[in-house]
Amino acid sequence: MSERRSEPEPLSRPRVLFVDDDRRILDGLRRSLRGKRTEWEMSFADGGAAALDLLAATPHDVVVSDMRMPGMDGAELLTHVSRRHPEVARVVLSGHTEQAAAIKVAVAGHRFLTKPTDIDNVVGVITELTDGTADAHRREVRRRAGAVRSLPAPQPHIDRLTALVGPPAGELSGAVQAVSHSIGLTAKLLQLSISPFFNTRSRVASIDSVVNALGLSTVQALIGTGQVLWCSPAWGPAVEAQLAGTIRHAVATCYLIDTLASPGNRPYAQAAALLQDVGRLVWLAGAESAGTQNAGTQNAGAERTGAQSVGAEGSDADCRDVGVELLRLWGLPAPIVTAVAERDATHRPSPAGLGISAALRTAHLLIQQTGSRDPRAGAHGDELAHLLSHPQLAAAPTDWGRAAEEASTRAGQWDAR
Repeated sequence: MSERRSEPEPLSRPRVLFVDDDRRILDGLRRSLRGKRTEWEMSFADGGAAALDLLAATPHDVVVSDMRMPGMDGAELLTHVSRRHPEVARVVLSGHTEQAAAIKVAVAGHRFLTKPTDIDNVVGVITELTDGTADAHRREVRRRAGAVRSLPAPQPHIDRLTALVGPPAGELSGAVQAVSHSIGLTAKLLQLSISPFFNTRSRVASIDSVVNALGLSTVQALIGTGQVLWCSPAWGPAVEAQLAGTIRHAVATCYLIDTLASPGNRPYAQAAALLQDVGRLVWLAGAESAGTQNAGTQNAGAERTGAQSVGAEGSDADCRDVGVELLRLWGLPAPIVTAVAERDATHRPSPAGLGISAALRTAHLLIQQTGSRDPRAGAHGDELAHLLSHPQLAAAPTDWGRAAEEASTRAGQWDAR
């Protein structure tokens, strides 16, 4: 089998690969998608090995795979794709929805659709995942984001999560508390909450609503895979400190935004606050992978994420782009993705309402005045003063500086336990 070209040639049209061991399913997709032939290049494979041969020979944008196939199943195929062809978006289309099987593929896939499904759903997901992929910068960002199957956490956080959530002592209230301190687990649960595999009836955004919708058993099953939460044994103190600091800033912002955002915006704002620096976690994982590979040893973290070698630190803009692309790949709600994308932009919100993006920016800048500050980001005092003069905040009987300090202290107490 030939290796993937390191720099795939740009495609004139998006190319999509459909994989299913049932030829009747493939023939049905061909017929149903005949009208898209002028927009997409489509390939069809009747198994995982044939799919990998096609991907090795020709660049693709999206692979849509069945879950249960003889020989190489969908989870194994998509895991291979994430390692060999990280620029390819990964979609599961399957009629099997047992929790164990769904959890298995949840780590490897980006989007999830059940059989039978309206062909418009398939078209809609593929259209989202192929938007903008002809751009060279977007392809590079997709390559970095697409390699990720899970996000790292410091080992003490993992131990605390396992103690709070794991059987037999786990309780739903403990799961909510634990998830609110885990960027990676929050992102994965939000991704799964919009999947029909998990039978949530509506799109949910707040951390407590996601945990309640999916249930304690799903959270426990994810943690039990050992892949959603991981910490590389090869990490040195510098990487551990960056990781812990990034998470503490996000958690403190999440606590503060719960008070700062309007009730209607609070669920999305809370999730956006916790996920604001997912791109930094991707780069930290990738940088550790590069350092360990250069030393000639194997990195357990790189194996779990599928991360490629990258520079020691991405620029703030690089990290932001990669994080936003990862959230788009995972199909998170647009208000969350937009707020994360705009966190570092200067905001001048309408007097009618602060909005989700400006609420995140305000909470971030307030936390920058505390011990949970992000050393890579500025304080922007003039902008913060302008945001605090907004009618929504000026009218509140709240000392926002004190509220930020309390949120910072609360986030630090989790680390100190």
